[in-house]
Amino acid sequence: MPRRGAARRQITKTRFGLLAGAAVALLTALAACQTTNNLVAPAESAIQVEKSGFSPAGAAGQNSIELSLLFGNGDSIDTWKVEIASSGAAQKTWTGKSDYLPASLTWDGKADSGSMAPEGTYTAKLSLTYKAKYTPASAESRSFVLDLTPPAGSIAMDPPFFTPSDNGVAAPMTITVNASSPLAKMDTWSLDVLDPAGTLVKNFSGQWPDASASWDGSSVAGGFVTPGTTYQAVATVRDEYGNSAKLKADLSVAALPGKAPVETVALPPQKPGQPTVTATEPGFSPNGDKVADTLTLALGYGTPSAVTTWKVSVSQQGGGAQRTWSGDGSNLPSTITWDGKSDSGSLAPEGTYTATIATTYSSAAPGSASSAPFILDVTPPSGSITLSSPLFSPLESSDTISLKLDATSPTAKIDSWSMDIYDPGGNVFRTFSGKWPASSVSWNGRSAKGELVQSAEDYPVVATVRDQFGNTGTVKSVVPVDILVEKNASGYRILASRIFFKAFTADYKDVAPDLAQQNMKRLDDLAAKLKKFPGYRIRMVGHAVSIYWDSPARHAAEEKDVLVPLSQARADAVKAAMVERGLDAARFTTDGVGSSDQLVPDSDYKDRWQNRRVALFLEK
Repeated sequence: MPRRGAARRQITKTRFGLLAGAAVALLTALAACQTTNNLVAPAESAIQVEKSGFSPAGAAGQNSIELSLLFGNGDSIDTWKVEIASSGAAQKTWTGKSDYLPASLTWDGKADSGSMAPEGTYTAKLSLTYKAKYTPASAESRSFVLDLTPPAGSIAMDPPFFTPSDNGVAAPMTITVNASSPLAKMDTWSLDVLDPAGTLVKNFSGQWPDASASWDGSSVAGGFVTPGTTYQAVATVRDEYGNSAKLKADLSVAALPGKAPVETVALPPQKPGQPTVTATEPGFSPNGDKVADTLTLALGYGTPSAVTTWKVSVSQQGGGAQRTWSGDGSNLPSTITWDGKSDSGSLAPEGTYTATIATTYSSAAPGSASSAPFILDVTPPSGSITLSSPLFSPLESSDTISLKLDATSPTAKIDSWSMDIYDPGGNVFRTFSGKWPASSVSWNGRSAKGELVQSAEDYPVVATVRDQFGNTGTVKSVVPVDILVEKNASGYRILASRIFFKAFTADYKDVAPDLAQQNMKRLDDLAAKLKKFPGYRIRMVGHAVSIYWDSPARHAAEEKDVLVPLSQARADAVKAAMVERGLDAARFTTDGVGSSDQLVPDSDYKDRWQNRRVALFLEK
C-alpha cells in the first residue's frame, strides 16, 4: 500500500548518473573503487518532490510541498543540508547531523527570513558529508513551482445583455469565464449571478477548459430576470495549485420596449413642507467584498425652495445616532450613501437601524420623518453539516450519503449556499449549490467526471453560506469513506486505503505520529473487513508511481530496480500486519506490480496520488 509521495519518489541509480540496467553491479563497483584520497563513493542518496508545484494560499493539501529524502550510508553521515533555490539563490535551508535523518521535510513557501519566498521555479538539493571513508555526496530534485499570483481574467457575455420577452428572455446568454495564471494551469471555476441587493439569482460551476455556461435568464427561486435591472456576475477561479481570485462584471437586462427601467426606489407621496427619507434596500453588509457594501437613503424635502437647514441621522434601535449629515438650502442631495461607518470613522455596531431627516423652512414649521427599519449586517453566517451516516460505503451499505447544512445569521436571513467536496489531494471533487431553505444534498460518492471516491479516505467538505445581504460564512466537515468492497466475476475486490510509509521503505511505523496513528487505524479496519470473508483467499497487489514516466529508458530501470521491489515489499508489509491482527498467513498471496495498471497517468501530478495503493482480491 504505497505511501503518498513515496512510491513514485523512488530515485533510480540512473537519476544520479549510473547506467540503466546495471545499477546494482555499478554500485558495488563504485563502493570498491578507491579515490586518490582513499575515500569511496557512498550508497545512493536522493531527494524528490511529489507535486509539480504549490501555493501557500491554496486549500489544505495544496498549500505546502513535501520533500522525500533518502540518505545513503546514514550511520556514517556527519552533516546534511537541504537547500531550496531558484536561479541559484537559496531561499530555504535545513541542516542536521546523523542523529536526525528525516524521511521528509515540508516547505510552506517561506524563506529563512520568515517572509514569503519569491514565486518562480525551484529545485531542492540534498548535500551530505561523511565522518570517514566516504566522499561527500549530493542529489537534486526535479523542478517545481511556488505559485503566489492569483489568476486574472474577465467575464464575457454573448449577447452582451438580455432582451426581455413575454416568456422571460428572447434568447439565452452564454457566459464565459476567461482566466489565466502566469505559472499554473487553470483548474476549476464557479460563478454567482447576484441581484442589486446581493441575493443569489443563479449559480454555475465547472472545470477548465470548459469555462462557459448557457443561461436562459431563469432564477433559482423561480421566474426570470427583471427587465431594466443590472445584475452582478461574480466568478471564483482556481488554478491547479489552489490559488484563487474573484472576477466581476455587470450583467444587464434591457428595459421593456416603451417602458422606463424598473425603479429601485419607491418614494412615498410628499406633502408640502414634509420631508421624507427612504432606505432603498432592507439592509446591507459593509464588509469590503463589493457586494451590498453600502446603503442608499433617498431624500425628499417637501418644499425644497423653502429649506433653510436639513439634517439626516441614522440611529440603532435602542441607541443613539451613529452617523449624521447636514446642510442648508443651497445643497439638497437627492440621495445619501452610507458605508456603515460612524461619525468617528469606525464601523457602526451591527443591528437594526432607522434613518431620520429633520428640516427647517423659511416659511413653514420644521418637519421631520423616519424611514422603515433596515439592517446593518456584519457577522457572517455560521452553522454545521450533518451526515446521514458516520461512514460512507457507496458500494456496500448505501449508494448515497446525505449532507444537511444548518446555518444561522444573528441579523439576516440565510439566502443561498454552495458546497465544495475536496479529494484527499486537496482538489475540488464535487460541487453543489442551492437556494435557502433547501439545504441538503444527496451525494453518490462520485466526482463531476464520474470518478468514485477512494477507499478509506477522508473527503473534506467546505460550504459557503450567503445571507440576504451578501455576507458569507464558511462551514466545514469531513465525509469519511469506508473500506470499499466491490463484487467482481471471481469474488470480491477490496479497495484498500493508502498506508503512509517511510520514504523509500516498507516501514509504516517510523513516520510522523499522526500518520502512524492513522496507519494503525486503517490496518485495524482492514483486518476487521477481511474477517467478514472467512472462506476466501486474499491476493494483495501493490502499486507504485513512476517518477520517470517521461523517459522510457529511465522508467524501465526504475520499474525493475525500485518500483516493483518496493511495491512487493509494501504488499508483504501489509500482509504481515494482517497476520499480526489474527488472519491466517496461508490465505494470502502478494505481488508487486510497480507502476503498471495505473488509475490515472503518472504525469497527472494533481491526481496520481490515487495510484499509490494496495488492491486486495478475495477469491474462492
